[in-house]
Amino acid sequence: MPKPLALARTAGESFSPNRVRQRLNHRQYSPATLTKAVSTAVAARSFQDAAKLLQINTDLIISPRHLQNLAREVGDELIQEQSKKTEAFRARRLNTPHKQAEPPIPLAVVMIDGGRIQTRKPGSGPGVHDAAWRETKTAILLRMTHEPSALDPRPDLPECFRHPLGTPATTTDCPPSDAPEHAPKTLFRTGLASLKDSDDFGFQVAGQAEDRGFHSAKHGAFVGDGLAYNWTIHRRHFSSFTPILDFVHASEHLHAAARAIHQSGERWTTLCWQGRTSEVIQEIAAERDLLTPPADPKTDPDHPWCVLDREHGYMDNNRERMNYPEYRRDGLPITSSPMESWVKMVNQRVKGSEKFWNNDGHAEAILHLRSAWLGDEDVLANHLASRPGHPYARPKTRMVA
Repeated sequence: MPKPLALARTAGESFSPNRVRQRLNHRQYSPATLTKAVSTAVAARSFQDAAKLLQINTDLIISPRHLQNLAREVGDELIQEQSKKTEAFRARRLNTPHKQAEPPIPLAVVMIDGGRIQTRKPGSGPGVHDAAWRETKTAILLRMTHEPSALDPRPDLPECFRHPLGTPATTTDCPPSDAPEHAPKTLFRTGLASLKDSDDFGFQVAGQAEDRGFHSAKHGAFVGDGLAYNWTIHRRHFSSFTPILDFVHASEHLHAAARAIHQSGERWTTLCWQGRTSEVIQEIAAERDLLTPPADPKTDPDHPWCVLDREHGYMDNNRERMNYPEYRRDGLPITSSPMESWVKMVNQRVKGSEKFWNNDGHAEAILHLRSAWLGDEDVLANHLASRPGHPYARPKTRMVA
């Protein structure tokens, strides 16, 4: 029999004689209680904050450590479910018809980005041992509105892109808040995050997209930054989707190239916005060739020649994904702003100078939990309401303070 959890009690805490507090052991949870505990642990910034919120709002006293154990258990269940779905998708026959979405999807959009999370070696006693950064991979799947146009609805470069992000000259939001009315808008959003390698993650995303009937959409777009594995995932799983390099990343690389030769990047960014990417690539190459490269480029990456050579390669590698006027006419998104927003919301729970996750599955569990919490499908609540193999039982023991 599992041992009952000792009640956490803060020094100096006073108890009202009329307040009833539940003693929770490892299995004696009602579905509502478990949902409150785990959901609060995922939504709050830390397990400590979650424990305080539960005590204040629900009169449940659960220690932060026990909340962490509960979250890990439910997170592992989500991982197992995801793994089963991914393996089933891997094993399906190549000629299997795509699932049809209901209702039909006007525009299906897949966006992928990366991030980082701090990990530590478990089982080494108190404190942080062998701290390290690990790369996270994140994706969102969006149902979006779709309104194509015969003409480019926004031929002029928005003011916010005329300068690098984060500079005093950038006074407006990027992407611009005054986008045309028929620009694609999100109708439904779900997402996932993982520490798995890009091959496994690609199958995770593809399986999720297939499960939602994304390949039955009349129009599709795949938006990402310049990381090579993003476009490998696109070619392997989403080749029918229009590939689009996020314009925010493109503009920042152009500003970096211009800054290396003490020029403004506004002109190159404007040309790129207008779809004249080949001109930009040629001009960057010409500026690079006017310079003398350092004796050892690897040891001097900030040398102007190195910067221009690097940015030239970035632009040249992505030129086929930078026809922005065409994408705007086709009613497709040209920035990954929904992805950036999603990553920030994931990071609010998992990333911070004081946050280290055990490098034995804890990090993967919290990434799955946070993604399940943020999506529009109530994945976490639905899972908690129907956990396989876990009997529901309301606590039989009560303690009157």
